[in-house]
Amino acid sequence: MTEAYRAARILTMNPGCPEIVDGCILVDGGRIVAVAPWKEASGPCRNLGDVTLVPGLINAHAHLELSHLAGRLSAGQGFEAWADGLFAALRAQRVCRADVEGAAAAARNSGTCFIADVVGREAVMVRSVLEAEGMGGHLFRELSGWRGLPDFSAADWRGPWSPSVHALYSTAPALAREAKGWCVSRDLPFSLHLAEVPGENELFQGRGGEFAEFLRARRILPKGFVPPGMSAVAYASELGLLDGRTLAVHCVHVDETDIGILVRSGAGICLCPRSNERIGVGEAPVAALHAAGVTLCLGTDSLASNDDLNLWAELRTVRALLPTDIPLWDLLAMVTTHPAKVLGLGGEYGSLEAGKRAVWAVLPPDFFVRS
Repeated sequence: MTEAYRAARILTMNPGCPEIVDGCILVDGGRIVAVAPWKEASGPCRNLGDVTLVPGLINAHAHLELSHLAGRLSAGQGFEAWADGLFAALRAQRVCRADVEGAAAAARNSGTCFIADVVGREAVMVRSVLEAEGMGGHLFRELSGWRGLPDFSAADWRGPWSPSVHALYSTAPALAREAKGWCVSRDLPFSLHLAEVPGENELFQGRGGEFAEFLRARRILPKGFVPPGMSAVAYASELGLLDGRTLAVHCVHVDETDIGILVRSGAGICLCPRSNERIGVGEAPVAALHAAGVTLCLGTDSLASNDDLNLWAELRTVRALLPTDIPLWDLLAMVTTHPAKVLGLGGEYGSLEAGKRAVWAVLPPDFFVRS
């Protein structure tokens, strides 16, 4: 049975029909049948009132498994202090399903319909929570160390998933290449934390420093690590890890040369500005990345480094780092069309148009006009 939903305005993120005033979304079986002016619809409807609808939001980077650590770690003391706190907290407290459920429900209630989530041992639980909340998700099985790719033949996680690597300072280059190759052979997305930490570039360039000593002291560097003599982004490129199906997460410490590499690769960059601020790792050059035409996405990271998983709050933070005349379309693309493209979700999510899933969010009032 077809249902109709009426709204004062619909921003579809479909270039062929970007905005409809006094619009209507027709839905059948959880799929959009049509998006059109209300006057062209017929039959009963649910009037959503004086609101602006946008496509359901896509969180391009989260760690739902860490939801039990909300409010437990240090803030603003730098990555090393935060990481030590994380290691200690993970040893002291087990993952709790109720915390993951609460985090997922809060994300859904704020407009998120899909989460690209990094998982470890709790992949099955995370998937079941997302399904119970009626949310989509791509699970990235995170790898690190120097041993080869695990045997995934027996994995039964339901729904889309693929391997990712934690970071190039914690993962052997051969394993990183192998994981990326696995994704390429199956046309699946790949993810890694990249250029997040102060000192990461110095490590790869062989210049030592506090971060390098931290990694050595905690035996995080992969066996046989040798500095490649280049920046983190250049190293990722040399390893063949950057292309249009890669989500490079954070990219805080990148310069003009790195940005050029990212643009040419076509990789998507997932910004997590509130997490970066909370941990104290710096601020990504958002304006330069946007001006260069990088495919920008947004993620909340985890509750171990953020107040919540609300993408509108993340988007407000990014908005403050961009020119005041940035179009609303460009902002919304970071949480709709861009992550849909990198994650391969274009047929299901990212815009409001016929054939796609009937999931939408309500645009907060402060996004109508830039302050």
